[in-house]
Amino acid sequence: MTSMEQNPVPDEPGSSAEPAGRRKSRVFATAAIIVAVTVGLFMTYLGTRADESTAIPPAPTAGQAPPAVGAAAAAQMVPATLSLDPLGVQAPIVDASVIDGVLTPPGDVSEVGIWLDGAPLDSSTGTTLIAGHVNLAGQGNGALFDLGTVEPGQEIRTSDAAGNSTRWRVTSVVSRAKADGIEESVLAGPEGPRKLAVVTCGGELEFTDGIGNYQDNVYLYADLI
Repeated sequence: MTSMEQNPVPDEPGSSAEPAGRRKSRVFATAAIIVAVTVGLFMTYLGTRADESTAIPPAPTAGQAPPAVGAAAAAQMVPATLSLDPLGVQAPIVDASVIDGVLTPPGDVSEVGIWLDGAPLDSSTGTTLIAGHVNLAGQGNGALFDLGTVEPGQEIRTSDAAGNSTRWRVTSVVSRAKADGIEESVLAGPEGPRKLAVVTCGGELEFTDGIGNYQDNVYLYADLI
């Protein structure tokens, strides 16, 4: 992995809404994972967001049958998922985008993103890194909004696009100030012991010129069962 600069982690777009009993720790949004640039996910609460559209394939013309979908292709259409069973949350896992050197979770807060340079879901070694928004203006709370309330010893699950499920036991859930930089263990990549890391923004939400910035990142670590 390339070395990471210890810059303050930019913040997740959020709202002042908080999880019961405390301001939700919301991780660094896994920023700057692929290049040696920023160390946190930069997500700013702007109060608006770009409209997202979905491409719809054209309907078959008269007399033309729709293309057949084979078993292998159908299996690939099964979405990979992160299941936070203690929270009753199941989120589709999609590829996280890398924008200007920053690993950015999907724009839909109900989804989470996987770092493609980390261990894939079906790997037998290495650390799989998954990131998601804590919340976004116009969408509300994200799939990882209550990540900081998961407790060590509890079990969570991931499943890959083939439907293969993997069980994980949570070993720790910690908050880290973005000013302290990224927790480098989440960048271990495909080598080493099998681990899962899930991150989002959290901590205090501070506003500057109407833009809200979370001050911390929340890290959940889990070992393969």
